[in-house]
This record gives sequence, structure tokens and C-alpha cells, in this order.
Amino acid sequence: MKMEPYEAAKELILREYPNCLIAVLGGSAGKGEHNEKSDLDIVVIDDTIEDLSRKTIEANGWVVELFLLTTSGYRELFDAGVMAGNPTLQRILTEGKILCTSPGGEDIREEAKCDLDYGPLPYTSYDIDAARYMITEYLMDLQGSDKRVERWFITQKLTILSCEFILRVNQQWTGEGKTLYRLLSEFNSSMAEDLEASLERLYLHNEEEALHNWTSKLLEPYGGLHLIGYEE
Repeated sequence: MKMEPYEAAKELILREYPNCLIAVLGGSAGKGEHNEKSDLDIVVIDDTIEDLSRKTIEANGWVVELFLLTTSGYRELFDAGVMAGNPTLQRILTEGKILCTSPGGEDIREEAKCDLDYGPLPYTSYDIDAARYMITEYLMDLQGSDKRVERWFITQKLTILSCEFILRVNQQWTGEGKTLYRLLSEFNSSMAEDLEASLERLYLHNEEEALHNWTSKLLEPYGGLHLIGYEE
């Protein structure tokens, strides 16, 4: 029988990284929301690691994704996450379950928490116009395509851009995959529910009007759809 995620992760860390400053189990497993298909996301800060790396292994019956950092390099990766509006490493360190730690590790964990609390960099007027332009382009592509599979691909990109836009323009962090939808739902549950209904109309019935209206509505407070006249 498979070990529980926390025990499996802790055994791995004690065996492979016994001298680490801190190791934290994040993702679904760190929140107790895992299932048999989940993997284990673990951030490890250890100065015996020669190079910063990210690797995926199998351990104790689980697929494990390791984020391996050092005290000399973690800040650069933290900053990259802040600039992208998607601080994955800070989220894991702050919100996950601690596997092992030390005073130095706790200082880095507190630094990660400060990053999250401070929030993402504000969107500039240029950022807003560029995002409006990209969203409008994909919306026009959607209206111009009559092939269902093409429309599905366009819709996927349009949905991601739109969710990232509404979060960033409201000083919220973004994420990837299911995390992006969860963050949107936490920020504005009504908007998330309307998006879900719009996507169902398109994917199940090939009807785009609801998604077009949803997208247009979210852009209205920021100048609406934007195509003609865009410059960069």
C-alpha cells in the first residue's frame, strides 16, 4: 500500500537531503486534497546542491517533482516568479507542509511569505493595452474559425489570457492549470461561474456568444476590445 504523501515526502528528504535548510511539501498533497493521480511537489533549499535544478523522480510509490534551490540562487527564482505574477516557489514554501526546517530555512520561508503578502507588481497602461490587444486578437480568431478543433485551441488560449488579465489588473497573483481557475474563483466567484457556463456552451454546443460576451464585459472597465490603433 502506498505511503501517505507527507510520510513519503519526509522519508525522501531525510534520506536524500538530510542537511537541507528547509523542505516543504506543496500542491494538492500539501493541502490534503490529493488523489491517487497526484504528484508530490517539494521545494528543497540545500547548499550542498551543486546547481539549481528541477527534477522529477519516483519515490515511495509517488511521482515527485523536486525544486532544488540554494541560498545563493533562490532569490533570483523568487524574483522571476514575482515578475511573472506567478510565485510558485513562494506559494509552496508558505502554504505547504514543512518536512524539515532550520532557523535559516525559516528566514527564507518568511521572505517568501513577505513576497506573497506584498502582491504582484501593478499593471501599467502599456501592460493593459497589450493584454487587451492579445485577448481581442484571439476573440477575433475564434469568431473567424469554423473548425471545432481550432476553436477549442483558440478558446484555451483566450481563457488563460483573460483569467490572467483580470487577476493581474486587480493586483492578484496568477497560476497555472487548475490553480489559475481556483484563483479566479477565489477573487470573483460569480465571474468564474459565468466563465464555466460560457465554456460549456462553446465546448458542448459550439456556441461562442456567451464567451464573447463574457470576454467583452471583463474588458469594458479598461477600454474594451482593442485592435485597430494598437502600437508597441
